[in-house]
Amino acid sequence: MPRVRFYYDVVCPYSYLETHAIEAAEDAGRVEVEWLPFELRPAPKPLLEPRGDHLRVDWTQHVYRRALALGIEIHLPRYQPRSTLPLAACLWAGEEGRLRGFKHALYEAFFCEGEDIAVDRELARAAARVGLDPDATVAAAYSAERFERIREIRGEAEAAGVRGVPSLLTEDGKSHWGMGGLERLLAGEALVPRPA
Repeated sequence: MPRVRFYYDVVCPYSYLETHAIEAAEDAGRVEVEWLPFELRPAPKPLLEPRGDHLRVDWTQHVYRRALALGIEIHLPRYQPRSTLPLAACLWAGEEGRLRGFKHALYEAFFCEGEDIAVDRELARAAARVGLDPDATVAAAYSAERFERIREIRGEAEAAGVRGVPSLLTEDGKSHWGMGGLERLLAGEALVPRPA
């Protein structure tokens, strides 16, 4: 069974959509996955404008079409927050054995309910949905050690050629950027890395 690293961000619609395919293959015993947070826009990188042209065009031309084909509900978010706190909380949820459910609670709050998942209230609500202690989850989201781990993961990923999400990295160092990487890998097709 192939082992892969899957890099995601909870504010990336393509990560959300691709997560379903990766989890299905994981559940079917076709792949072993290490789920790794990769912050798309760490400070001081500028955030996207919630109603800017980039998002409107990308969602109209790509995101909605792909989501419809997959049967996944998704809506253009009202917010474009930094994902540092939610990703630090994801590290905590992983330590507690609840990463999958917690990620989905965040994705659904952000992409289906229109909530700002980088605020304490939403982190606590996502935690409560999956049986994690809300106060402990919020505290974990502010952990300097987890912030450092997010930076380390990003550094390791970039050194391996990963430059965005969703991205897949194989044990032999091949990477795929965007959707469909695992499908290509399991079919024996060449992966498509993000151009440098």
